[in-house]
Formats: sequence, C-alpha cells, structure tokens
Amino acid sequence: MKKALISVLAAAIAAAGGSLIHPFGMLASPDNGQAILRDAQIDPETLALVQRACQNCHSENTAWPWYSRVAPASWMLERDVQQARLNMNLSRWQDYSPEDRLALLSAIGSAVRNREMPVPRYLLLHPEARLTDAERQQIYRWTRTERRRIGVQETGSLQGVPR
Repeated sequence: MKKALISVLAAAIAAAGGSLIHPFGMLASPDNGQAILRDAQIDPETLALVQRACQNCHSENTAWPWYSRVAPASWMLERDVQQARLNMNLSRWQDYSPEDRLALLSAIGSAVRNREMPVPRYLLLHPEARLTDAERQQIYRWTRTERRRIGVQETGSLQGVPR
C-alpha cells in the first residue's frame, strides 16, 4: 500500500513538473478569437462547419481542453496544433497570397472530400467535429467556388482554375 501511494505521488509530481515544460512552444495560452477566413467569401452555414471541424487546430481560436495542461498530453496537443497552424492558419487567411489561398483551398477540398480531415484521432475526443457526407460536399463546393472567384479576381478570367 505504501509503495502504491509513493508511486501515485511520484507520477503526480512528474505530471505536474512535466506540465511546466513546453517543448513545442507555449501554444496553450489564451488565443485572440479573431475571425477566421477573413477576406474569403463564405456563406454562414459553411463557415459554421469550418469553425466546428477545422478551427480548433487550424486557427488561433483553439478551445484548449483540460488535458491540454497535463503532460505528456499537453506536448502532443501543442505539437499537433503548431503543425496544423504552420500548414494552414485560418486566422491569418488574409495574409496569404492569392496563389497560396488557391493552393490551400485545393488542399482543403481534397482533404475533406477524401476523409483525411478532420483526422480520425481528433474525432475520438471531438465527435462534434465529425462531418457528414453532405457537409463534406458543402465544404468541397465552397472551396471550388472560392478558387474560381480568386482565379477570376487575379486573372480576369477562369483560365487555369478548375470548375
């Protein structure tokens, strides 16, 4: 009994101490809550889908769960969010060039349509982010429409932008 208590106490101390270490930077700080996809033309229903399924990792509007403050879970979450934001940060959409936006829209459409996003392990703890086939199609249609709009805006025609 005494050994078990010492083991539990040692594990608690290690978790508390590990929680002070942030090998991927201190991302689990209050986020700015700025609007995502600023400068994009997106209908409110599709925006709500993107907010529900994407913004937790791909924006600065992350809702950090309680376990994001406990090592080693905090390390994995911070690494995942850091990588997701480096790949695409929807809070900084307006900062991307038109070419980058076109590439990101293509990647979003492909990842959603091919069920690569949201990633299955994220869905285990966040079932609310699960997308139905109709919702996946809705996001995909928006990415195509937005790609056409950006392409026309940049070139004045639809040349080179798939329909």
